[in-house]
Amino acid sequence: MENDVIDLKSLSADAPLLQYNNWTNLKAKPQSRQKHNAILKDQHQPIKQHQKQLAFHRSLCKSRFVFGGNRTGKSVCGAIETVWYATGLHPFLKIEHAMNGWVVSLTRQVQRDVAQAKILQYLPPEWIVKTIMVSGSSFAPAHGVIDFILVRNVFGTVSKIGFRNCEQGRERFQGVSLDYVWFDEEPPEDIYDECLLRLLDCGGVHWVTMTPLKGRSWVYNRIYLRQEQQPDLACFWMSWDDNPYLSEDEKRFLMSSLPPEVLESRKYGRFVSAEGLVFPNFQTENIIEPFVIQNPDALYLAIDPGYRNPTGVIWLAVIGENLYAVSDYEVAGLTVAEHSRAILQRTADLGWKIKQVRILIDSAATQKTSACEISTATQYRNHGIAVDANVNKNLAQGLLEMKTLFGNAEGKRHLFVFKNCVHLIGELRGYYWGDGEQPQKINDHTIDALRYIVMDWQRVNSEPTASLNTLGRAKKDLIKSLAGKRFV
Repeated sequence: MENDVIDLKSLSADAPLLQYNNWTNLKAKPQSRQKHNAILKDQHQPIKQHQKQLAFHRSLCKSRFVFGGNRTGKSVCGAIETVWYATGLHPFLKIEHAMNGWVVSLTRQVQRDVAQAKILQYLPPEWIVKTIMVSGSSFAPAHGVIDFILVRNVFGTVSKIGFRNCEQGRERFQGVSLDYVWFDEEPPEDIYDECLLRLLDCGGVHWVTMTPLKGRSWVYNRIYLRQEQQPDLACFWMSWDDNPYLSEDEKRFLMSSLPPEVLESRKYGRFVSAEGLVFPNFQTENIIEPFVIQNPDALYLAIDPGYRNPTGVIWLAVIGENLYAVSDYEVAGLTVAEHSRAILQRTADLGWKIKQVRILIDSAATQKTSACEISTATQYRNHGIAVDANVNKNLAQGLLEMKTLFGNAEGKRHLFVFKNCVHLIGELRGYYWGDGEQPQKINDHTIDALRYIVMDWQRVNSEPTASLNTLGRAKKDLIKSLAGKRFV
Protein backbone atom coordinates (compact mmCIF):
# COMPACT_ATOMS: atom_id res chain seq x y z
CA MET A 1 0.00 0.00 0.00
CA GLU A 2 1.45 3.34 -1.01
CA ASN A 3 0.46 5.32 2.05
CA ASP A 4 2.59 3.33 4.48
CA VAL A 5 5.85 3.84 2.65
CA ILE A 6 8.57 6.34 1.92
CA ASP A 7 9.75 7.26 -1.54
CA LEU A 8 12.86 5.26 -2.39
CA LYS A 9 14.69 8.13 -4.06
CA SER A 10 13.58 10.78 -1.58
CA LEU A 11 15.91 9.29 1.03
CA SER A 12 18.92 10.18 -1.12
CA ALA A 13 18.48 13.89 -0.40
CA ASP A 14 21.73 14.33 1.52
CA ALA A 15 23.79 11.81 -0.42
CA PRO A 16 26.13 12.58 -3.33
CA LEU A 17 24.73 11.47 -6.66
CA LEU A 18 26.33 8.43 -8.22
CA GLN A 19 27.55 8.55 -11.79
CA TYR A 20 26.07 6.04 -14.20
CA ASN A 21 28.03 6.82 -17.39
CA ASN A 22 30.35 3.84 -16.86
CA TRP A 23 27.52 1.34 -16.87
CA THR A 24 28.23 -0.41 -20.15
CA ASN A 25 25.62 -3.12 -19.58
CA LEU A 26 22.75 -1.00 -18.30
CA LYS A 27 20.27 -0.18 -21.03
CA ALA A 28 17.91 1.98 -18.96
CA LYS A 29 19.15 4.36 -16.26
CA PRO A 30 17.17 5.05 -13.08
CA GLN A 31 15.63 8.48 -12.64
CA SER A 32 18.06 10.98 -11.13
CA ARG A 33 17.46 12.76 -7.85
CA GLN A 34 17.46 16.24 -9.44
CA LYS A 35 14.80 15.29 -11.97
CA HIS A 36 12.66 13.72 -9.25
CA ASN A 37 12.89 16.86 -7.13
CA ALA A 38 12.00 19.05 -10.08
CA ILE A 39 8.84 17.07 -10.74
CA LEU A 40 7.73 17.34 -7.12
CA LYS A 41 8.54 21.03 -7.00
CA ASP A 42 6.54 21.74 -10.12
CA GLN A 43 3.56 19.90 -8.66
CA HIS A 44 3.98 21.68 -5.32
CA GLN A 45 4.11 18.35 -3.51
CA PRO A 46 6.39 18.42 -0.47
CA ILE A 47 8.53 15.33 0.09
CA LYS A 48 7.43 13.40 3.16
CA GLN A 49 10.09 11.72 5.25
CA HIS A 50 9.60 9.04 7.86
CA GLN A 51 12.19 10.10 10.46
CA LYS A 52 12.31 6.72 12.21
CA GLN A 53 13.01 5.03 8.89
CA LEU A 54 15.78 7.51 8.18
CA ALA A 55 17.36 6.76 11.56
CA PHE A 56 17.28 3.04 10.74
CA HIS A 57 18.93 3.52 7.35
CA ARG A 58 21.62 5.80 8.77
CA SER A 59 22.63 3.33 11.49
CA LEU A 60 25.97 1.61 10.97
CA CYS A 61 25.31 -1.17 13.50
CA LYS A 62 25.74 -4.72 12.25
CA SER A 63 22.53 -5.81 13.99
CA ARG A 64 19.37 -3.70 13.71
CA PHE A 65 15.90 -4.49 15.08
CA VAL A 66 12.80 -2.52 14.13
CA PHE A 67 9.86 -3.05 16.50
CA GLY A 68 6.77 -1.64 14.87
CA GLY A 69 3.05 -2.14 14.74
CA ASN A 70 1.01 -2.75 11.61
CA ARG A 71 1.19 -0.02 8.97
CA THR A 72 4.06 1.76 10.69
CA GLY A 73 6.42 1.32 7.73
CA LYS A 74 8.76 -1.25 9.28
CA SER A 75 8.71 -3.69 6.34
CA VAL A 76 9.52 -0.83 4.00
CA CYS A 77 12.75 -0.31 5.94
CA GLY A 78 13.77 -3.89 5.28
CA ALA A 79 12.80 -3.83 1.61
CA ILE A 80 14.50 -0.55 0.75
CA GLU A 81 17.64 -1.50 2.68
CA THR A 82 17.76 -4.76 0.72
CA VAL A 83 17.39 -2.93 -2.61
CA TRP A 84 20.11 -0.46 -1.68
CA TYR A 85 22.51 -3.23 -0.66
CA ALA A 86 21.84 -5.20 -3.85
CA THR A 87 22.23 -2.22 -6.21
CA GLY A 88 25.06 -0.52 -4.29
CA LEU A 89 22.97 2.67 -4.18
CA HIS A 90 22.93 3.06 -0.41
CA PRO A 91 22.93 6.83 0.33
CA PHE A 92 24.33 6.52 3.87
CA LEU A 93 26.81 3.64 3.53
CA LYS A 94 29.71 2.99 1.15
CA ILE A 95 29.18 -0.39 -0.51
CA GLU A 96 32.25 -1.57 -2.40
CA HIS A 97 31.27 -4.78 -4.18
CA ALA A 98 28.41 -6.98 -5.35
CA MET A 99 26.23 -8.23 -2.51
CA ASN A 100 24.80 -11.67 -1.85
CA GLY A 101 21.96 -11.69 0.70
CA TRP A 102 18.82 -13.38 1.92
CA VAL A 103 15.30 -12.22 2.70
CA VAL A 104 13.85 -14.53 5.38
CA SER A 105 10.07 -14.82 5.90
CA LEU A 106 8.04 -17.03 8.21
CA THR A 107 6.14 -18.90 5.47
CA ARG A 108 6.03 -19.13 1.66
CA GLN A 109 2.74 -17.27 1.61
CA VAL A 110 4.08 -14.45 3.80
CA GLN A 111 7.17 -14.26 1.58
CA ARG A 112 5.00 -13.83 -1.52
CA ASP A 113 2.53 -11.37 -0.03
CA VAL A 114 4.85 -9.18 2.06
CA ALA A 115 8.65 -9.22 1.73
CA GLN A 116 8.79 -10.35 -1.89
CA ALA A 117 6.05 -7.89 -2.88
CA LYS A 118 7.91 -5.00 -1.22
CA ILE A 119 11.17 -5.91 -2.97
CA LEU A 120 9.46 -5.98 -6.35
CA GLN A 121 7.73 -2.68 -5.56
CA TYR A 122 10.99 -0.83 -4.96
CA LEU A 123 13.41 -2.63 -7.28
CA PRO A 124 13.19 -1.03 -10.77
CA PRO A 125 12.46 -3.74 -13.36
CA GLU A 126 15.29 -2.55 -15.63
CA TRP A 127 17.78 -3.45 -12.87
CA ILE A 128 16.62 -7.08 -12.73
CA VAL A 129 18.84 -9.43 -14.74
CA LYS A 130 16.97 -12.65 -14.02
CA THR A 131 14.34 -14.04 -11.67
CA ILE A 132 14.40 -17.71 -10.68
CA MET A 133 11.13 -19.08 -9.38
CA VAL A 134 10.25 -21.84 -6.91
CA SER A 135 6.70 -21.81 -8.26
CA GLY A 136 4.91 -19.62 -10.79
CA SER A 137 6.24 -17.81 -13.84
CA SER A 138 9.17 -15.39 -14.00
CA PHE A 139 7.03 -13.28 -16.36
CA ALA A 140 4.70 -12.59 -13.42
CA PRO A 141 6.93 -13.12 -10.34
CA ALA A 142 4.61 -11.26 -7.99
CA HIS A 143 2.05 -14.08 -8.34
CA GLY A 144 4.50 -16.89 -7.56
CA VAL A 145 7.23 -17.73 -5.06
CA ILE A 146 10.71 -16.48 -5.94
CA ASP A 147 13.90 -18.44 -5.23
CA PHE A 148 16.31 -15.61 -6.04
CA ILE A 149 16.70 -12.43 -8.11
CA LEU A 150 19.88 -11.39 -9.93
CA VAL A 151 20.24 -7.60 -9.77
CA ARG A 152 22.51 -5.17 -11.60
CA ASN A 153 24.67 -2.99 -9.36
CA VAL A 154 26.75 0.18 -9.66
CA PHE A 155 29.93 -1.87 -10.06
CA GLY A 156 28.85 -3.26 -13.43
CA THR A 157 28.41 -6.72 -11.93
CA VAL A 158 25.47 -8.68 -10.55
CA SER A 159 24.18 -9.01 -6.97
CA LYS A 160 21.85 -11.71 -5.68
CA ILE A 161 18.74 -11.43 -3.49
CA GLY A 162 17.78 -14.89 -2.23
CA PHE A 163 14.51 -15.77 -0.51
CA ARG A 164 14.07 -18.26 2.33
CA ASN A 165 11.18 -19.14 4.62
CA CYS A 166 11.24 -20.70 8.06
CA GLU A 167 8.97 -23.57 7.00
CA GLN A 168 11.99 -25.04 5.20
CA GLY A 169 13.75 -25.78 8.50
CA ARG A 170 17.23 -24.95 9.73
CA GLU A 171 19.03 -27.26 7.28
CA ARG A 172 17.90 -25.10 4.34
CA PHE A 173 19.85 -22.19 5.86
CA GLN A 174 23.25 -23.87 5.85
CA GLY A 175 26.29 -23.88 3.61
CA VAL A 176 26.65 -20.37 2.11
CA SER A 177 28.37 -17.10 2.97
CA LEU A 178 26.26 -13.94 2.95
CA ASP A 179 26.75 -10.18 3.07
CA TYR A 180 23.36 -9.42 4.64
CA VAL A 181 20.11 -10.97 5.86
CA TRP A 182 16.73 -9.30 6.27
CA PHE A 183 14.34 -11.10 8.64
CA ASP A 184 10.75 -10.05 7.97
CA GLU A 185 9.10 -10.76 11.35
CA GLU A 186 10.60 -12.73 14.24
CA PRO A 187 12.21 -16.02 13.11
CA PRO A 188 12.77 -19.11 15.27
CA GLU A 189 15.95 -18.70 17.29
CA ASP A 190 17.76 -21.65 15.70
CA ILE A 191 17.23 -20.22 12.21
CA TYR A 192 18.35 -16.78 13.39
CA ASP A 193 21.55 -18.29 14.81
CA GLU A 194 22.19 -20.27 11.64
CA CYS A 195 21.88 -17.11 9.55
CA LEU A 196 24.36 -15.32 11.82
CA LEU A 197 26.86 -18.07 11.00
CA ARG A 198 26.30 -17.41 7.29
CA LEU A 199 27.40 -13.79 7.88
CA LEU A 200 30.68 -14.57 9.65
CA ASP A 201 32.91 -15.09 6.60
CA CYS A 202 31.93 -11.80 4.97
CA GLY A 203 31.56 -9.75 8.14
CA GLY A 204 27.94 -9.31 7.12
CA VAL A 205 25.05 -7.43 8.69
CA HIS A 206 21.43 -8.22 9.39
CA TRP A 207 18.21 -6.41 10.21
CA VAL A 208 14.92 -7.63 11.66
CA THR A 209 11.59 -5.88 11.13
CA MET A 210 8.89 -7.28 13.39
CA THR A 211 5.74 -6.76 15.40
CA PRO A 212 6.46 -8.32 18.83
CA LEU A 213 3.44 -10.58 19.23
CA LYS A 214 5.14 -13.56 20.91
CA GLY A 215 5.58 -11.98 24.33
CA ARG A 216 8.71 -12.89 26.25
CA SER A 217 10.32 -14.77 23.39
CA TRP A 218 14.02 -15.16 22.68
CA VAL A 219 14.03 -11.72 21.05
CA TYR A 220 12.65 -10.19 24.25
CA ASN A 221 15.23 -11.88 26.50
CA ARG A 222 18.21 -11.80 24.18
CA ILE A 223 17.76 -8.50 22.34
CA TYR A 224 15.26 -6.21 24.06
CA LEU A 225 16.42 -6.73 27.65
CA ARG A 226 20.12 -6.62 26.81
CA GLN A 227 20.32 -4.05 24.03
CA GLU A 228 22.54 -1.64 25.99
CA GLN A 229 25.07 -4.43 26.56
CA GLN A 230 25.59 -4.94 22.82
CA PRO A 231 27.44 -1.99 21.27
CA ASP A 232 26.88 -3.15 17.67
CA LEU A 233 23.09 -3.46 18.11
CA ALA A 234 20.52 -0.75 17.39
CA CYS A 235 16.81 -0.98 18.21
CA PHE A 236 14.10 1.23 16.74
CA TRP A 237 10.41 1.59 17.63
CA MET A 238 7.78 2.74 15.15
CA SER A 239 4.17 3.64 15.86
CA TRP A 240 1.31 4.88 13.72
CA ASP A 241 2.14 8.43 14.75
CA ASP A 242 5.64 8.10 13.25
CA ASN A 243 4.26 7.30 9.79
CA PRO A 244 3.59 10.53 7.83
CA TYR A 245 1.75 8.56 5.15
CA LEU A 246 -0.96 7.28 7.50
CA SER A 247 -3.96 9.60 7.70
CA GLU A 248 -5.90 10.35 10.87
CA ASP A 249 -8.94 8.60 9.39
CA GLU A 250 -6.92 5.43 8.82
CA LYS A 251 -5.57 5.60 12.38
CA ARG A 252 -9.08 5.88 13.78
CA PHE A 253 -10.25 2.97 11.62
CA LEU A 254 -7.36 0.78 12.77
CA MET A 255 -7.96 1.78 16.39
CA SER A 256 -11.63 0.79 16.20
CA SER A 257 -10.93 -2.49 14.42
CA LEU A 258 -8.35 -3.87 16.85
CA PRO A 259 -9.12 -5.40 20.26
CA PRO A 260 -7.60 -3.54 23.24
CA GLU A 261 -5.39 -6.45 24.28
CA VAL A 262 -3.33 -6.26 21.07
CA LEU A 263 -3.38 -2.50 20.56
CA GLU A 264 -0.04 -1.95 22.33
CA SER A 265 1.80 -4.26 19.97
CA ARG A 266 -0.16 -3.44 16.81
CA LYS A 267 0.03 0.35 17.23
CA TYR A 268 3.29 0.94 19.08
CA GLY A 269 5.33 -2.22 18.45
CA ARG A 270 5.57 -2.97 22.17
CA PHE A 271 5.83 -6.46 23.59
CA VAL A 272 2.34 -7.80 24.31
CA SER A 273 3.34 -9.24 27.67
CA ALA A 274 4.07 -5.76 29.01
CA GLU A 275 0.87 -5.87 31.07
CA GLY A 276 2.74 -8.10 33.55
CA LEU A 277 5.60 -5.67 33.98
CA VAL A 278 6.10 -4.03 37.35
CA PHE A 279 7.33 -0.86 35.61
CA PRO A 280 5.48 -0.66 32.28
CA ASN A 281 6.11 3.10 32.18
CA PHE A 282 9.88 2.62 32.20
CA GLN A 283 10.45 3.54 28.57
CA THR A 284 13.28 4.68 26.32
CA GLU A 285 12.59 8.25 27.49
CA ASN A 286 13.92 7.25 30.93
CA ILE A 287 17.23 6.07 29.44
CA ILE A 288 19.56 8.97 28.71
CA GLU A 289 23.10 9.59 27.55
CA PRO A 290 25.57 10.11 30.44
CA PHE A 291 26.54 13.68 31.28
CA VAL A 292 28.80 15.29 33.88
CA ILE A 293 26.96 15.85 37.15
CA GLN A 294 27.63 19.37 38.42
CA ASN A 295 26.47 20.78 41.75
CA PRO A 296 24.20 17.88 42.75
CA ASP A 297 21.80 18.37 45.64
CA ALA A 298 22.63 14.91 46.96
CA LEU A 299 24.76 11.89 46.12
CA TYR A 300 23.68 8.33 46.92
CA LEU A 301 25.22 4.88 46.85
CA ALA A 302 23.17 1.80 47.74
CA ILE A 303 24.29 -1.82 48.14
CA ASP A 304 22.19 -4.97 47.89
CA PRO A 305 24.75 -7.51 49.19
CA GLY A 306 25.16 -11.10 48.08
CA TYR A 307 27.73 -13.81 47.55
CA ARG A 308 26.27 -16.65 45.50
CA ASN A 309 23.70 -14.14 44.31
CA PRO A 310 25.26 -11.01 42.85
CA THR A 311 25.99 -7.92 44.91
CA GLY A 312 24.15 -5.03 43.27
CA VAL A 313 25.23 -1.41 43.67
CA ILE A 314 23.72 1.82 42.35
CA TRP A 315 25.27 5.31 42.25
CA LEU A 316 22.64 8.06 42.02
CA ALA A 317 22.70 11.86 41.93
CA VAL A 318 19.82 14.18 42.83
CA ILE A 319 19.41 17.44 40.93
CA GLY A 320 16.32 19.39 41.89
CA GLU A 321 13.28 17.14 41.44
CA ASN A 322 15.11 14.65 39.24
CA LEU A 323 17.04 11.53 40.18
CA TYR A 324 19.79 10.17 37.92
CA ALA A 325 21.16 6.64 38.26
CA VAL A 326 24.63 7.28 36.87
CA SER A 327 26.39 3.94 37.36
CA ASP A 328 25.71 0.36 38.41
CA TYR A 329 27.65 -2.72 39.50
CA GLU A 330 26.57 -6.35 39.69
CA VAL A 331 29.08 -9.10 40.48
CA ALA A 332 28.78 -12.47 42.26
CA GLY A 333 31.31 -14.62 44.07
CA LEU A 334 33.55 -11.91 45.55
CA THR A 335 34.36 -11.06 49.15
CA VAL A 336 33.31 -7.82 50.86
CA ALA A 337 36.93 -6.64 50.62
CA GLU A 338 36.92 -7.14 46.84
CA HIS A 339 33.55 -5.45 46.44
CA SER A 340 34.74 -2.55 48.62
CA ARG A 341 37.79 -1.93 46.45
CA ALA A 342 35.63 -1.92 43.32
CA ILE A 343 33.05 0.40 44.89
CA LEU A 344 35.67 2.88 46.11
CA GLN A 345 37.38 2.88 42.73
CA ARG A 346 34.10 3.44 40.85
CA THR A 347 33.18 6.28 43.22
CA ALA A 348 36.56 7.92 42.63
CA ASP A 349 36.19 7.47 38.85
CA LEU A 350 32.92 9.40 39.03
CA GLY A 351 34.76 12.24 40.76
CA TRP A 352 32.76 11.76 43.97
CA LYS A 353 34.29 11.98 47.43
CA ILE A 354 33.10 9.00 49.43
CA LYS A 355 32.53 11.09 52.56
CA GLN A 356 30.03 13.26 50.66
CA VAL A 357 27.94 10.27 49.58
CA ARG A 358 25.03 8.87 51.56
CA ILE A 359 25.57 5.11 51.54
CA LEU A 360 22.72 2.66 52.15
CA ILE A 361 22.71 -1.10 52.54
CA ASP A 362 20.04 -3.76 53.00
CA SER A 363 19.19 -4.04 56.70
CA ALA A 364 19.75 -7.81 56.47
CA ALA A 365 23.47 -6.98 56.20
CA THR A 366 23.53 -6.23 59.97
CA GLN A 367 22.92 -9.88 60.82
CA LYS A 368 25.77 -12.18 61.82
CA THR A 369 26.03 -15.69 60.43
CA SER A 370 27.56 -18.93 61.64
CA ALA A 371 30.19 -18.60 58.94
CA CYS A 372 31.27 -15.12 60.04
CA GLU A 373 30.96 -13.39 63.39
CA ILE A 374 31.26 -9.94 61.77
CA SER A 375 28.20 -8.70 59.92
CA THR A 376 28.42 -7.68 56.27
CA ALA A 377 27.60 -4.07 57.19
CA THR A 378 30.48 -3.95 59.69
CA GLN A 379 32.85 -5.43 57.12
CA TYR A 380 32.00 -2.68 54.66
CA ARG A 381 32.56 -0.05 57.36
CA ASN A 382 35.93 -1.62 58.17
CA HIS A 383 36.90 -1.14 54.52
CA GLY A 384 36.07 2.56 54.50
CA ILE A 385 32.45 2.42 53.28
CA ALA A 386 30.23 3.92 55.97
CA VAL A 387 27.00 2.10 55.20
CA ASP A 388 23.67 2.96 56.85
CA ALA A 389 21.40 -0.07 57.24
CA ASN A 390 18.41 1.97 58.37
CA VAL A 391 16.52 1.60 55.08
CA ASN A 392 12.79 1.48 54.38
CA LYS A 393 12.11 -1.96 52.87
CA ASN A 394 8.37 -1.52 52.34
CA LEU A 395 8.21 -3.27 48.98
CA ALA A 396 4.76 -2.14 47.84
CA GLN A 397 5.37 1.49 48.74
CA GLY A 398 8.85 1.45 47.22
CA LEU A 399 7.65 0.03 43.89
CA LEU A 400 4.86 2.59 43.77
CA GLU A 401 7.27 5.46 44.41
CA MET A 402 9.63 4.22 41.70
CA LYS A 403 6.81 3.74 39.21
CA THR A 404 5.55 7.28 39.82
CA LEU A 405 9.02 8.72 39.26
CA PHE A 406 9.46 6.80 36.00
CA GLY A 407 6.37 8.54 34.64
CA ASN A 408 3.10 9.77 36.11
CA ALA A 409 -0.32 10.08 34.50
CA GLU A 410 0.65 13.44 32.97
CA GLY A 411 3.74 11.95 31.37
CA LYS A 412 6.20 13.77 33.63
CA ARG A 413 9.35 11.79 34.40
CA HIS A 414 11.71 12.37 37.32
CA LEU A 415 13.80 9.18 37.50
CA PHE A 416 16.35 8.66 34.74
CA VAL A 417 18.97 5.98 34.11
CA PHE A 418 22.24 6.58 32.33
CA LYS A 419 22.66 4.38 29.27
CA ASN A 420 25.76 2.76 30.74
CA CYS A 421 23.73 1.20 33.60
CA VAL A 422 23.20 -2.00 31.62
CA HIS A 423 22.43 -4.25 34.62
CA LEU A 424 19.77 -1.92 36.00
CA ILE A 425 18.14 -1.32 32.61
CA GLY A 426 17.96 -5.04 31.89
CA GLU A 427 16.44 -5.77 35.31
CA LEU A 428 13.84 -3.00 35.00
CA ARG A 429 12.74 -4.25 31.58
CA GLY A 430 12.44 -7.83 32.80
CA TYR A 431 10.83 -7.21 36.22
CA TYR A 432 7.46 -9.01 36.25
CA TRP A 433 4.74 -9.67 38.76
CA GLY A 434 4.60 -13.20 40.11
CA ASP A 435 1.83 -14.88 42.05
CA GLY A 436 -0.22 -12.60 44.26
CA GLU A 437 1.10 -9.10 44.92
CA GLN A 438 4.80 -9.93 44.82
CA PRO A 439 7.18 -9.47 41.88
CA GLN A 440 9.18 -12.47 40.74
CA LYS A 441 12.28 -12.71 42.91
CA ILE A 442 14.62 -13.00 39.94
CA ASN A 443 17.29 -10.54 38.77
CA ASP A 444 16.33 -7.68 41.07
CA HIS A 445 19.61 -6.82 42.80
CA THR A 446 20.20 -3.35 41.36
CA ILE A 447 16.44 -2.70 41.50
CA ASP A 448 16.49 -3.31 45.27
CA ALA A 449 19.46 -0.94 45.65
CA LEU A 450 17.63 1.73 43.65
CA ARG A 451 14.50 1.21 45.74
CA TYR A 452 16.43 1.88 48.98
CA ILE A 453 17.64 5.19 47.54
CA VAL A 454 14.22 6.27 46.28
CA MET A 455 12.59 5.58 49.65
CA ASP A 456 15.34 7.44 51.53
CA TRP A 457 15.13 10.40 49.14
CA GLN A 458 11.35 10.54 49.50
CA ARG A 459 11.71 10.52 53.28
CA VAL A 460 14.23 13.37 53.28
CA ASN A 461 12.30 15.28 50.64
CA SER A 462 9.04 15.09 52.60
CA GLU A 463 10.48 16.17 55.97
CA PRO A 464 9.51 19.76 56.83
CA THR A 465 12.40 22.11 57.49
CA ALA A 466 12.59 22.62 61.23
CA SER A 467 12.51 26.26 62.34
CA LEU A 468 14.49 27.33 65.38
CA ASN A 469 12.65 29.12 68.18
CA THR A 470 14.21 32.01 70.06
CA LEU A 471 15.93 29.73 72.59
CA GLY A 472 17.24 27.52 69.81
CA ARG A 473 18.76 30.45 67.95
CA ALA A 474 20.37 31.70 71.17
CA LYS A 475 21.95 28.28 71.76
CA LYS A 476 23.28 28.21 68.20
CA ASP A 477 24.77 31.69 68.54
CA LEU A 478 26.44 30.70 71.81
CA ILE A 479 27.92 27.54 70.32
CA LYS A 480 29.21 29.51 67.33
CA SER A 481 30.96 32.05 69.56
CA LEU A 482 32.53 29.37 71.75
CA ALA A 483 33.67 27.19 68.88
CA GLY A 484 34.98 30.12 66.88
CA LYS A 485 33.89 28.53 63.61
CA ARG A 486 31.22 29.09 60.98
CA PHE A 487 28.03 27.03 61.15
CA VAL A 488 25.63 26.64 58.24
